Amino acid sequence: MHSVELETNLATREAITEHLAQMLEGLYSTDAMASETDGSREAALGELEAFSARGYGRRNFIDADTSRLSAYLRHGQLSITEVAAHAKQHATGRERDEFLKQLSWREFFYLVMEQEGTGTLQNLEPPKYAVRWQAELPDDIRDGDTGLPCVDAWVERLVTDNYLHNHERLWFAAYVTHFRRVDWKAGWDFFREHLLDGDIASNALSWQWVASTFSNKPYFMNQENIAKYSGNRWCATCRVACPFRKSYETLERELFGTTFS
Repeated sequence: MHSVELETNLATREAITEHLAQMLEGLYSTDAMASETDGSREAALGELEAFSARGYGRRNFIDADTSRLSAYLRHGQLSITEVAAHAKQHATGRERDEFLKQLSWREFFYLVMEQEGTGTLQNLEPPKYAVRWQAELPDDIRDGDTGLPCVDAWVERLVTDNYLHNHERLWFAAYVTHFRRVDWKAGWDFFREHLLDGDIASNALSWQWVASTFSNKPYFMNQENIAKYSGNRWCATCRVACPFRKSYETLERELFGTTFS
C-alpha cells in the first residue's frame, strides 16, 4: 500500500473513531475506542468459513481452538441459525455436538431475557448460600493488582484483548463473587465494559449461574482445576499464598458454610 493511501486510510479511521466517540459519549466509563478487530460482515463470514469445529471437544482447555465467532454473533454480523447450519455441514461427531450445545445455551439465554426483560439484570433467584456481597468491584481486581498471577493475567487479557476464554471467565467470576464476596452485577458490568462479545443475556446469566442466583448451587474452582485446564500456566511458578489450593470439600465448607452434594 502506498504511503499516501495508508495515511488517508488512517486519517479516515481516526475521523470515524472521533465521530463515534462523540456519539457514544456517556455510555462508557472510559473513552470510547475503535477495536482492532474487523467487525464487518465480510470478516464474520470469513471467520465462519474457516471454522470447522476440529478440536472443539477440548474447548474447556484454554489453549484449545475455539470458534471466536461470539463477537460477530453479539453484534449481529452472524446469526445463530447460519452458524448452526455451517456446523452441521462441516463438523462431525463430538465436536459438532459440543458446538451446537453451546449455541443452544446462547439461544436459551436470549429466551430467558425475552421472558424476564430487565429482571435479567437482577437476581432471578436468591443465592443458594448465606452471603452479603459488596456492591463495588475493588480497585485491586479492576487494576489487575491482586497479587495472584492467574487472576491478574485474566484481567490483563480482558482489558488488552477484550476477550477471555470461557473457562477463564468462570474462574474469574467465581473468584469475584465467592472468594471476594463481590456482587455479580459488578463483575457483569466490568465484563460488559471490556468484552467485545459481552452481550447482555449471555453475560448476565452466566454470572448468575456462577453466583447461584440462576442455578441450584454456586460454581467454584480449586487450584487443581485451574492448573489442569490452563496447562499449569500460572500454578507452576506461583509462589503466593493461593486461596484456591485446597480440596473442593474444604473450599465448599469455607466459602459457603454448607455442602451441595
